[in-house]
Amino acid sequence: MEIYYFTYTGTSKEIADHLGKKFKIKPREIKTYKLPYFIWLILSFIPYLPFKAKFEPPSSDTIILCFPKWTFNCPPVTYFLKKLKNKHFKTLVMIISYRGWGEKFYYWLYYKITSKIAQEIKIIFIKKKLWDSGFYKEIKI
Repeated sequence: MEIYYFTYTGTSKEIADHLGKKFKIKPREIKTYKLPYFIWLILSFIPYLPFKAKFEPPSSDTIILCFPKWTFNCPPVTYFLKKLKNKHFKTLVMIISYRGWGEKFYYWLYYKITSKIAQEIKIIFIKKKLWDSGFYKEIKI
């Protein structure tokens, strides 16, 4: 099992670190350029748009991926997933932090992107407000 994360504000890193402690795994960051939030917001309006990122390629057949829900897309995560298109995983768990709207579209967008690369796909949404309050400290995977 491997844990990957992309974060802008730090919430997805917190979730990945929490899971890393639970499973005794060091989370791996998906790194990209430090663009202003406004630019990321514009890019996130384009579904399926990838944005170049750096990461260690996965070697496990089970991946946990933590990332934020932006408007319609998280371009560095889309890039990560599209780079994995020739691999096949047993299980892919996506943990998506969000502020509380539009998760149905996001669910289907990322399900469609990943449907051919994983045998089992789990998508878990975590409201940032509830994460910050400590509500989700026991994430069931």
